[in-house]
Amino acid sequence: MRFAVIPAAGVGRRFGGKKQFFEVNGKPLIEYPLKIFQKSELVHGIILVLPKGDLEFGKKLKEKFSKIIRIVEGGRERQESVYQGLKSIKEPVKEVIIHDGVRPVISTSLIRDLVISFSDYDVDGVILGVKPKETVKEIGAPLEPGDFFVKKTLNRDKLILVQTPQIFSYQVLLECHEIAKKEEYFATDDSALLEKYGYSIISIPGDYKNIKVTTPEDLEIVSTFLS
Repeated sequence: MRFAVIPAAGVGRRFGGKKQFFEVNGKPLIEYPLKIFQKSELVHGIILVLPKGDLEFGKKLKEKFSKIIRIVEGGRERQESVYQGLKSIKEPVKEVIIHDGVRPVISTSLIRDLVISFSDYDVDGVILGVKPKETVKEIGAPLEPGDFFVKKTLNRDKLILVQTPQIFSYQVLLECHEIAKKEEYFATDDSALLEKYGYSIISIPGDYKNIKVTTPEDLEIVSTFLS
């Protein structure tokens, strides 16, 4: 059995509101990834993680998307929200897919590619990544806000920009989260936890349209992609 955990518990302090609920082309942003996971025959259940004050709205989403089997209150950080979602799973799940609730431009084919690669490579996790198109530089000491000394140019051939969804062994990911919690270690994505604790991960090609909504300008971009 394979579940998806979708963390969407951010409060959007820098964004100016909870971006997962902003309307894009007449629908809340969170509905777009939910629709894809609902459609995928490779996903058997969805754990939706929301802010404490929005659990009632989650019940309305559950009426629209029957694969949502549980609505969970999130934590202050993304990592805490994913952990709460993982802990809520009581079913005999072997694999878990983690996807940011504010990445609306995904497809069932991306999910299929992850699942097939996870099986073929016999690893602990598979992530999506795209090659950077621009020159990437490492920066040093800050000057004025937004200004930095430049240290060196990095080799783009050895870099990827990481996306979700990502797929993992459920037991391995849960164990990594539990260890990280004890050590008070926080990472920016789940695959970084597996890296830290010595598990195997591979990357497969993602999609340049699969952007994470971080700024108000991103809403305009995904609106175009989704339409």
